[in-house]
Amino acid sequence: MPAQESLSQLEIRVLDLVRNEVLQTPPGFTVTSDLFEAGLDSMAIMQLLLLLEEHFGCAIPVGSVSRANFRNARAIGALLVTQGYEVLPEEAGGPQPADAAATPVVSEPAPPAEAQASPPPEPKPAERLATLPLRDCDFFTHAFDEMLRKAGQGGHIAHSFIELDRIPDVAALKKLLLELPERFPFPIFTARLRQPSLLSLPRWEPAGRPQPLELHLWSQTGSPGRLAGHGAREFADLQTQLDDIINTSLPQQDEGWMNVRFDLVEKADGSCVFVFSWSHLIMDGIGAEFFLVELNRLLGGGGEPVPAFDLTDLADPRGWGERWKTAKVMPAFFDQVMAKPFEALGSKKLSEGRAHFQVLTLTEAQTQEAARRSAGICGPLINMPFHLACAMRAHEAVFEHRGVRPESLMCCVPVQVRKKGTRGPLFQNHLTMFFCNLLAAELGTLEAAAGSLHQQHTRFIKEKIGDAFRDLMWMMRPMPPWLHMFFINFHMKGKFSSFYHSNTGVFAPELTRFAGAAVTNAYHVPSFSDPPGTGVFANEKNGRLVLTLCWREGTMTEGERGIFIDRLMKDLGAA
Repeated sequence: MPAQESLSQLEIRVLDLVRNEVLQTPPGFTVTSDLFEAGLDSMAIMQLLLLLEEHFGCAIPVGSVSRANFRNARAIGALLVTQGYEVLPEEAGGPQPADAAATPVVSEPAPPAEAQASPPPEPKPAERLATLPLRDCDFFTHAFDEMLRKAGQGGHIAHSFIELDRIPDVAALKKLLLELPERFPFPIFTARLRQPSLLSLPRWEPAGRPQPLELHLWSQTGSPGRLAGHGAREFADLQTQLDDIINTSLPQQDEGWMNVRFDLVEKADGSCVFVFSWSHLIMDGIGAEFFLVELNRLLGGGGEPVPAFDLTDLADPRGWGERWKTAKVMPAFFDQVMAKPFEALGSKKLSEGRAHFQVLTLTEAQTQEAARRSAGICGPLINMPFHLACAMRAHEAVFEHRGVRPESLMCCVPVQVRKKGTRGPLFQNHLTMFFCNLLAAELGTLEAAAGSLHQQHTRFIKEKIGDAFRDLMWMMRPMPPWLHMFFINFHMKGKFSSFYHSNTGVFAPELTRFAGAAVTNAYHVPSFSDPPGTGVFANEKNGRLVLTLCWREGTMTEGERGIFIDRLMKDLGAA
């Protein structure tokens, strides 16, 4: 490979690539600044690996994808050199590898006002929300929400759980929640979707009569009863009560919708669970984490406010023709994924059924063993294909118990499109979808399953399939919800997926205390439908891997759930 540039120039080029394509970096970010502190995660590393190969002609082997080699732009530059990228020797007295203080940094355009950490002066909520459009993937969530409500499955509602070591400051929480609907940008909590005319697109508008946000209080029989003085209602069984919460729909009335719900549950041992339930129409899982951090800041935790909205899509000048150039690869890719029949454990068609969930929190030692196994297949910093493979093989174990051998299992995994390292925005969904499948032969071993998913995910990023899906969703915006779901049902054979899965990484790492109590665990219980009837969701908190298993009534027997968990934990190395 011919000589290209000096080492210091190479480092600066790597830094520019990271800043422009991968991370939202703060002012003063240099070649020695920590990329992981800036937001580099497994999904961003996958993107960065492909960019390095594209820009520098160096394919980084899996074994070299380590925290040490990717800690900053200087380390990446050194890694490129070890992989054969040639640099010019530094001239005597000439430029030397720059240090953190002297590294020149190419400035990047200032983000739009709505995306800056310090928002502009607050306009009146009615004026602000009257012009708030939906994003591309919001139209899918709107259609999916209507479908679930009509099927008696409650709507597209997810839940974020924070486990606390004690009862938090209840009075402060109640007071703040009463104030939120009147404060920018929180009127969206009671806003409603309206379509001004038959040919126009729906958009958010303020509620005609905003309902107050309440904190629902619950106290388990035998607990210290610290919530009793605040009016808590007593209950007997903890899991039944938590299941009741996730099965409670959010009402949609003409004068305004209730897009969020707050519950505080006192357990028998005196610890507590705070549950934030939210409509997927207004945010995604990462947005929910941002909101919880913001809620804690407003309660006195300190920190800068988090931006509320991202309106940069409005500045996209591309029309239908340009969008189709990107989107047209999606139908062919989708047909390839769907070529083999896939199965789900749940019903064959939409039906009512109570939702249940079980949380599996690994120990630190078990988490480290799972990371070691993942590193052996996908590299030490890329874990999504490994966790997804474990979930697929757990489903395959239940099918095997039933005497069924599906030709394939298929899953569609939400992928964040926020630039890594951004603080917010809170609201609107920032998602595309990764579609993947495993054939029966690939499910035989964990190595084959994870290896295949790793290759599929690499192709997904390299061929920009995520961008194609987003532009296809943009082109489907004019469709009414029922027609939108008709096409989705037709192409996905009515099952949507073999199961639902997401991996949201570390749950709000800065959220160590909430309203005066220590956070001992945190996880999401996302929305899921039947079919497919099941879901496995992963995140980390306090150095431990947390898995949430969800299923609809009648999808799995108790014995089958035991088989599922046994295979899942064995593959993770946590049997």
